[in-house]
Amino acid sequence: MSNEVVWIEIRELYPHPENPRKDLGDLTELADSIKVNGILQNLTVVPRMVTGEITGETWQKGYTVVIGHRRLAAAKQAGLKELPCIVADMSLRDQVRTMLMENIQRADLTLYEQAQGFQMMMDMGDTVEDIARKSGFSQSTVRRRVKLLALDQEKLKASVERGANLMDYMELDKIEDTALKNEVLDAIGTNNFRNKLAVAIQTEKNRKFIADRVADVSQWATQIERADWQKYTYVRNYGLWNWKKDSVVERPADADTVQYYYCIGREQVDIYKDKSDSQSEDAAAERREMEREAYERRRADLAAASLRAFNLRREFVAGISNAYAKSCLHDILRLAGQVCFMAEDGDADLDQGLLAGLLEIQADPENEPFPMEAYEAEMERCPEYTLLATLYASIDSDRLEYWGSHWDTENRRSVLVHEENRILDFVYDTLETFGYQMSDEEAALQDGTHELFREDTAG
Repeated sequence: MSNEVVWIEIRELYPHPENPRKDLGDLTELADSIKVNGILQNLTVVPRMVTGEITGETWQKGYTVVIGHRRLAAAKQAGLKELPCIVADMSLRDQVRTMLMENIQRADLTLYEQAQGFQMMMDMGDTVEDIARKSGFSQSTVRRRVKLLALDQEKLKASVERGANLMDYMELDKIEDTALKNEVLDAIGTNNFRNKLAVAIQTEKNRKFIADRVADVSQWATQIERADWQKYTYVRNYGLWNWKKDSVVERPADADTVQYYYCIGREQVDIYKDKSDSQSEDAAAERREMEREAYERRRADLAAASLRAFNLRREFVAGISNAYAKSCLHDILRLAGQVCFMAEDGDADLDQGLLAGLLEIQADPENEPFPMEAYEAEMERCPEYTLLATLYASIDSDRLEYWGSHWDTENRRSVLVHEENRILDFVYDTLETFGYQMSDEEAALQDGTHELFREDTAG
């Protein structure tokens, strides 16, 4: 490539057909600058070769732009007649690589556009190491960008438009299943993102639990799609809610002589065997056992949803900076007064473990005195946030919930019902003062519209 600058008429300059950047953006400001200052940086071009359709002869017809597409388009708007160029000698592959590198390093390029550029370079034979060396990005960044292309592209573009950042997409790495990733992708940039992420992570764990149990049970039982109560009798299940108790699948002692069956549920693997005449009399007891386990499952589901909600609240407070807390000092002092009165009524009690986690202090409150020296150091370093964290840890808890278990006297069974919780309402009202936004699931727990309240929760 010669470094000699030559002036070429604009009518002889053509955009590159393989330019990765299809949208050149708003050219108004650049065109205005060119009108005043002219072109301050030359373009890089290559001879444009065309082939006749009839004769098959090849000849040069103008030049193809490799570097400078925005300058070319803006110069046309500005009314320029010719532009300074360097004529290069490049293969088509080198031309595309050069354009990719120019675009990938632009600050205004979206994550999606960068991912496409990296993938194109890999398609042309570059390794991740090659791309990292040429672009200046780390190898892990290149891999993460390319991984984005495995997601639903329309959902990815929509999330970019909602203002999603790379940290949001990095969170998706916690999920392996692409379909689940795409479900969470729909929530990036909304108040449901953190909750959807937690649900997806748990769903993946649940699927692994079920798959592991099926692998064990299938050694001695036959799968059935549904259990006919007239034909099968229920034996037991292996469920997510009792995984600690039933962490190991036990092969029945009579499995060599008795035919067992299993049915895969949403959160459990149910075990059955053929019903005998004598077992038909035990149908009522069998039904009660099934109802009891359904009650335990839903109780565990409500507890898990409530814990997710608590974790969202805790993570929000943990992410507040001292500078932001300082700007909210009036609200913090107002909260301090409210917490004092709540403490007098027994509605506020400092959770030292929660506070230690928020302040990142090493502590074992159950067995040792709270490390006051470390606490005072945090108070000295970031007083406003430390005060806010202390007040929050005095009113919130992972034991605060919007449901409870009641005894149904008429039907002689326990039922799970929605319950109002004025303390938890106060926690949410307080956090919203500092910018917190409830997820849809949290709102459904609060107002009693969550699907778990609509299920038959008898046990």
